[in-house]
Amino acid sequence: MSTGSQTLAGWPRRRVRGVQEPAWHDMPDTPRRWLWLDGAENADLETEVRAITGRFDHQWIWRETEREYQPPGYRHGPLLAPLDEPLLKHFLAHWAPRQAGLLLFSRDDDAGLLGHLRQLHQLIAADGLPLFYSLGALRTLEELCEGLPASCLAETLGPILTLVWRTPEEQGGQWLCADNPDAHAPALPPRHHVALTHEDEAALDRASHAWFMRDNVRHFTRLRDAFADPANQQELCRQLTAFANEAEKLALTLERDVRHYMALRLAYPQAPFETDAELRAGLTQRHMAGLQRLYALEERLHRISPIAEKGPST
Repeated sequence: MSTGSQTLAGWPRRRVRGVQEPAWHDMPDTPRRWLWLDGAENADLETEVRAITGRFDHQWIWRETEREYQPPGYRHGPLLAPLDEPLLKHFLAHWAPRQAGLLLFSRDDDAGLLGHLRQLHQLIAADGLPLFYSLGALRTLEELCEGLPASCLAETLGPILTLVWRTPEEQGGQWLCADNPDAHAPALPPRHHVALTHEDEAALDRASHAWFMRDNVRHFTRLRDAFADPANQQELCRQLTAFANEAEKLALTLERDVRHYMALRLAYPQAPFETDAELRAGLTQRHMAGLQRLYALEERLHRISPIAEKGPST
């Protein structure tokens, strides 16, 4: 797909798809159903899980690994529990809205799955250095599922067939699902981590940029009713692409700063950005921090130009 068609379509996802909120009666009997929970989110997680299930078949993933007694301790790591209907209901009502866990479907029993999950805390970068991550870092998870080549994603997921999670309210509160490209991918061997190539890393960078741009579309659509009109969505995507390119040329590298710049470009007319010498001189002071330049830009715009927040800027 060309860059232009991606822009006009709003940076669509390639593999991750939106789904309905999970319901117990809609779940197949197979494969094995699990709940992955983040112990860092709840100091009483094990007690809470036990009270809901009445069982003791949950597993701390960092147990029996080199991370077991390293700070902050294995109880601040992930916990894996077989999914049942009461646990699903509690997850939907309490844990999912806080992004404190995800649903996991696997073909393996707990021992085979645990062995694989214990390898999923880092990747090996192209320069040989470790890149630490977690299934609970849901933006990173989406970027991995979107950006990694199919063979690399299959190696990463191994016996995991499907993952299901919920995005935060500010990102639409959407349920997302990702499948393993290879339903027969083996589990990772002990002490083995997936190694990335330079091409893999470039693909992940593109997936990260697409995630950021999708989030900007959601963000600005939520702020302004005019952008919710389908007739304005393509124009919004086109303008955000142009503003992101401008921000890159101005050495605005932090996503926070790029979004701030986009907000100002959407709020104010085009003319001062093209003709006001003081404004342009301030923006191009690349030795100054991005946020400092943006505050000065906002002050200048406030003095010389009215806000025009009716719809996409012209």
